[in-house]
Amino acid sequence: MRSEPTIKELIISITSFLEDLNFEDFPNTKNHIDTLKNINQINESKINEIIEFINDDLISHLTGHNRFYAFVARNSLQIIKREINLINSYEEKEIIRLEKLLNEKGNIKDLNKVLCKRISDKELDRDNNELKDHLVRTTMAKLSIDQPNYSGYLKGIKDGYSKD
Repeated sequence: MRSEPTIKELIISITSFLEDLNFEDFPNTKNHIDTLKNINQINESKINEIIEFINDDLISHLTGHNRFYAFVARNSLQIIKREINLINSYEEKEIIRLEKLLNEKGNIKDLNKVLCKRISDKELDRDNNELKDHLVRTTMAKLSIDQPNYSGYLKGIKDGYSKD
């Protein structure tokens, strides 16, 4: 489901941002860096602690680029949290749709390559209702993780499009 950046890449970027801060000004930073470096043990409550730290300790005390990067780090952590909670269900549903649409079995990456090839080769086109349904559901799922406040996503929800 997720393209780029991956959760690991987001965490590396957030960690790098935090490591560049002055630890004397923000003594709790080191604890949060250690949490992020243990990526296999990341869970929603730990992410919430780091988001709270960014909101309460960093954003209000930083200026300029560092303040901007604090907002980016917080938003990235919110994306990670949504992805952790939603991705498995969404990917399972995407694989089921792809297997039915393509009449093939496989993993999500390979099935999406086949889908792209068939669209490119005009074996599937925009008049295919099953393809349209798959693309809308996949787009809505991705938006629910990456941009849940995006006006187009909210309109889609209002208009009755499924989130998966």
